[in-house]
Parts: sequence; C-alpha cells; structure tokens
Amino acid sequence: MNITLVSGIVVGIFIMALLYVRGENYRKELERTKALYNKVNRETRYLTDVVLELAKEEQRVLLERFNRFKQRGTSNIELLKFTSLLIEAYEVVISEATVGHKTVHEAFKEYANNNTNIGFEEFNNYLIQTSANKRQYWAKNTLHDYIDLCKVMLDELELS
Repeated sequence: MNITLVSGIVVGIFIMALLYVRGENYRKELERTKALYNKVNRETRYLTDVVLELAKEEQRVLLERFNRFKQRGTSNIELLKFTSLLIEAYEVVISEATVGHKTVHEAFKEYANNNTNIGFEEFNNYLIQTSANKRQYWAKNTLHDYIDLCKVMLDELELS
C-alpha cells in the first residue's frame, strides 16, 4: 500500500476519534447542564409556592385587621372601599407579579376591572387625590411598595 494512503487513513481515524471524544464531552456537559437546570427549576417552583403561601397568610392577616376597622365603622367610605379593593386583590397581584410576569399595576388593573365594580381608573383617580405618601408607594410599581400601600391605608383606616 501506498504510504500516503495509509497516513491518510490514520489521520482520518485520529480525527474521527478526536471528534467522538469531543462529542462525548459535550454530551456529558449537556447532561450536567440539564440536571442543574432541573434542580434550579424545582427550587424556583418551591420558592414560588412559598411566596404564594406567605401572600395568602399575609392577606388573611390584613383582611382580619380590615374587618375589625370595618365593623368599628368609619366616616371615610372611599378609604374603606379602596382599602378593601387592595386587600381583595392582594393574593392575585402577588401571584401574577411573581409567577405571571406582570407588573403590580397590570395585575391590579386586571383584577379591578374584571372582578369588581370599582375599576382601575376609579382607584387611580382616588390615589391622585390622596396623600403624596400613598402616591409614591403606588408609583414605584413594586410588590414591596404594594404591600406597604395596603398597610398604610389600613393604618389610615385605624386613625379615621
């Protein structure tokens, strides 16, 4: 046989072996990445479930507090109405903002327009006419500030 032919076959076998080894390394790396992705995905689902459970519990506590003030009575009917709306929407807003990938305003607007007779625009107009503190909480459009707005409105109900 010709030396050129033999060396070509040897080089071809070497290249095939090299490609096979590299392919196996990529396959192993892919398996490790998939396992890591699955682990992170499970942890994310778990943490999401925990956040939603905490939101339900927090909503329950806020609702109990709200009901105490409601039974006691207040002269500020608008404050009562809009605080009620915020607390009713609490779980849905947190769920949609964490799992549904919506902003707080989008989730609240959807809830207010579809589940109440108050509506988002009426709520927004109320906030425009209220204290700067509440407007700031609302303007930030974050979950933390939504929760704080609920608490501030409950505090205001307590004082009225």
